[in-house]
Amino acid sequence: MDETTDEAAREIAGVTQDLQVTCKHRSRVYRGGVLIASDIPLEEVAVHRVDSGTVIWVDLSAPTLADLVALAPLVGGEIELHPLALENAASGSQRPRLVRYRDHSLLHARALRVDPDSGELGSTRVAAFILARALITIRSDDGFPVDPLLDAWDDLGSLSEHGVGFLVHALLDQLVDGYFDALDDVDERVQAVEDELLDGSESVRSIQLQSFSLRKDVVAMSRVVLPMNQALSALLRAGVHASSAEIVPYYQDVYDHALRATERIDGLRDTIESILSTSLAMQGNALNEIMKKLTAWAAIIAIPTGVTGYFGQNIPFPGYSEPLGFWLSTVLLLGLATGLWASFKRRGWL
Repeated sequence: MDETTDEAAREIAGVTQDLQVTCKHRSRVYRGGVLIASDIPLEEVAVHRVDSGTVIWVDLSAPTLADLVALAPLVGGEIELHPLALENAASGSQRPRLVRYRDHSLLHARALRVDPDSGELGSTRVAAFILARALITIRSDDGFPVDPLLDAWDDLGSLSEHGVGFLVHALLDQLVDGYFDALDDVDERVQAVEDELLDGSESVRSIQLQSFSLRKDVVAMSRVVLPMNQALSALLRAGVHASSAEIVPYYQDVYDHALRATERIDGLRDTIESILSTSLAMQGNALNEIMKKLTAWAAIIAIPTGVTGYFGQNIPFPGYSEPLGFWLSTVLLLGLATGLWASFKRRGWL
């Protein structure tokens, strides 16, 4: 750095003495497509920012608004991050979208993950300030690890000459790849429920409960992936920071992947609805079988009831008050009931 840069660096060091970022953070500095510094103090990041040939990345894990306010002048320098953008990034309650300001953009996104033990679907809020020479990522927790992102940047060294755009591309690529990992897990669970439905190894109620849980996960994923498609589409438009002609094809590739994720979500939703409708149909068929059997047994019982009721009349009949009459009525009852049972059995009603 020349003398002017050194003087500016000393001024930054003096201004930032009272600014403190208390949350966990990571950092990288690139110059000319080469990594020159990693995980250095933020004050040193501010010094490198003065060099017009550098590209800076800073990551904050679960920061407060005060952390973001303290970081803004260190990384942004003469670029003042919009107060609403800082507040929204700290709260993390925004749906996935891209917001453009005069000299920077703010990307809101969510990373999806599936707990390997419980199988529950979870998400991590991710925000990214995109500046001309800096990328600031903000994560609500460590559910979205940055180490795979760093590995991706190392593997994409040929793209680093495109500045902050290649950092943004790798971030988006990692987010969308995480969507496919979550979709693969849900897809396996859907296939397992489908197999249970066909082989009858689980009760219909168990299958329905699993299907409702899967449908809930699919709806949660759609609320993340669908808005992300719109954010990626906005990133492809002209005038967006870090969107140069050289990097746009890579953004387009990520956008195409996100569209495929949307198609898979639609397919999973249709499959789950098919499982539910099939299970309901099977449940209805089973109920019909039960009603058919109950009706058949009611008819069988009605025969002896009718006979005994008839012979219970208080009038004399052939065999009345004689042993032969008792045996004749008994044989008649058993014979009619047995014949009706055999008839129902032959028709498959019992």
